[in-house]
Amino acid sequence: ECQDAHAIADISLSLPHSGAAMATAAAVSLLSTKAFNHLDNYGKSDGMEDVKNRLRLAMPKFQAVFNVANLESIRQQSSAPDAWLWRLRDAVEEAEDSIDELEYYQLDAKPKDPKVSGRSSCFGKMKHRFVRSVIKRGNALDNTRKKFTHRHRDTLKRLAKALDGLAKAAEGVEDVFAAIDHLRGTGLEGQSVDDEDGKVFLSNATAFIGRENEKKQIIGWLTNTSDESSETMSNVTGIPIVSVVGHGGMGKTALAQSICEEEEVLKCFNVIWVTVSTTFDATSLTCKILECVTGQKPSVDRLDPLQQYLKEKLKSMNYLLVLDDVWEDKKLHEWERLFAPLRQLNTGSKILLTTRMQSVSNMAASVMGVRRDQCLTLQGLEEDKNLELFNHHVFSGLNSQAYMHFKLIGEQIAKKLGGCPLVTKVTSGHLRGNMTTEYWHRFLDESLESFKSAEHDIISVLRLSYYDLPTELQMCFRYCSLFPVDHEFRKEELVKMWIGSGLISQPTSYSHSLKLKVVDARQKFLEQLGDTANQFLAQLTRKSFFDRKSRARRGVVTNEYYLMNGIMHELARTMSLGECARITDPARFEDEKDTVRHLCIAQLHNFSVEHINKIFCFKKLRTIIIDSNCEAAEDIACALEKVLESSKSLRLIHSKLRNTLNFADKFVNLKHLRYLYLDRMSPDGMRDTSKLHHLTSFHSHSGLHTGIL
Repeated sequence: ECQDAHAIADISLSLPHSGAAMATAAAVSLLSTKAFNHLDNYGKSDGMEDVKNRLRLAMPKFQAVFNVANLESIRQQSSAPDAWLWRLRDAVEEAEDSIDELEYYQLDAKPKDPKVSGRSSCFGKMKHRFVRSVIKRGNALDNTRKKFTHRHRDTLKRLAKALDGLAKAAEGVEDVFAAIDHLRGTGLEGQSVDDEDGKVFLSNATAFIGRENEKKQIIGWLTNTSDESSETMSNVTGIPIVSVVGHGGMGKTALAQSICEEEEVLKCFNVIWVTVSTTFDATSLTCKILECVTGQKPSVDRLDPLQQYLKEKLKSMNYLLVLDDVWEDKKLHEWERLFAPLRQLNTGSKILLTTRMQSVSNMAASVMGVRRDQCLTLQGLEEDKNLELFNHHVFSGLNSQAYMHFKLIGEQIAKKLGGCPLVTKVTSGHLRGNMTTEYWHRFLDESLESFKSAEHDIISVLRLSYYDLPTELQMCFRYCSLFPVDHEFRKEELVKMWIGSGLISQPTSYSHSLKLKVVDARQKFLEQLGDTANQFLAQLTRKSFFDRKSRARRGVVTNEYYLMNGIMHELARTMSLGECARITDPARFEDEKDTVRHLCIAQLHNFSVEHINKIFCFKKLRTIIIDSNCEAAEDIACALEKVLESSKSLRLIHSKLRNTLNFADKFVNLKHLRYLYLDRMSPDGMRDTSKLHHLTSFHSHSGLHTGIL
């Protein structure tokens, strides 16, 4: 029963973003069967025979659509499948919500039942066992039917309407078939190769291959060991800046990380690593630098005291400041404010900067007042190194002797990829899942026919690898577009959010002993959901959609985290349009569709009450993240409360706002809520969370936090 209760949630998640069909006619049939059972039990199925028959006839049509290979690709090219899938998803989610609400009421009724009150005492437990043993199932059903008919009239009406919507969705499927017939091509199915013992191979997935000459040159510049650098450094007045320039996917960050791990560099510098990305603000960057130096987030958020504190910490330190993935080449004032305290601390320290644009390197050197000739532009890997990288990612953990017949075609593919490390890694993972020479030849002749290593070509190849992912992995990947490019994903938190938002509602395998109590069975089920989410993260990492990183202090690894490459984040954002939205500028509201299910609001200080009220346009929200670690103005906080309270389909709320003390009081009517993260909460609010019967993950800095409940 626990498995069935969650299985139906998988259906909507693959709509309208569905690839290899995770949604099936059988899954929609399960949803409708469960819905009709509820209507029967509560005496509301009269007059539904016509809908039931229409749904039965619609199942083959649904299955025909779900079976289409590369449905996601077709959806991107034609509005007909996209619009139809959204209509179907709306109907499925409405049915899911109605069923979820009915089950919530069942759970809510249990504590109020006099048969189970007073169970904390020995007498109460004995009484409960006795009553359970003598109550007849028929009488219980009759009582339940009367009670539920009165209490859930609106919910049952919505459920009946959703079923009618499912049946009507089948009526527009002919237009979808016409679009599919026009766009689709025939495909070759490859043979997926499992790693030994069925485990995902990760141990050397991030091996650094190639770039030896570039690495040696940059280390020479940094440590003054080369003849060229000793002459260049002699007249420096500011802190010397070494820049690495290259388009997305060329391995700038990987090269910088490899340099910072070299003993030769570590002997000369304390490494300070800051990922900058597209948001360039002197105050926030200074905070990040201080946090890296001290290991703690600064308690102040004003630039002047931050800079004084930074100068104090750095005055006796030889440091290498890495500014990774910098995009800003116009805000001269912000650059000057960022560099002001550093320019006064020229004690042999250096700056290593990575960027896609030469103009960024020029801007940084100009503001710092140093020469611009220490800039290295990355080209593609040499052919032999790129082939080595390709073979490493295709054959890691496999017996390469068994795949010798792939050698020639593999060499041709690796050569065609033009030496772009990211494309090589992702393509390797894609081909590893399609291990037939026929598929490899087709990939070379068709998918790489016009590949020229330009950035748009790279995105096109990455998109093919995305389409090849199982649908559930596509969903988890898209969801990560809610976070900034430089976000460090912690495994435990990401797994909980995937589950809490409803992306993973069914384990890859589920089993439990019939002897387990209901509570124990639910706990077992949730643990297996966690195992499944961990497997998904491992698979995405293995296929290079994530990079696994670790941070060490004094030679000891202190934490592990995951990063999404900038160009991968761009892919996730593109593929999630209409489903996920991260809004940092209120003007962006105009660009978002009302179909958005997962929303993140960042930089809240830019938003007015009027802007916050625009969230009401997204009527199907399942996720709301407030990514602002500040205390919001009272009117803004009040507006957010109203938005959250009215978003009835929410599964996840994650807020870092410091004035969330009374938010939880508003959440008691969010019957679908699975995940709740609040910075602070009142005692009354904590008490009220007991009414959130579907809640599986809860965290508050006020004191109480749990994992999977």
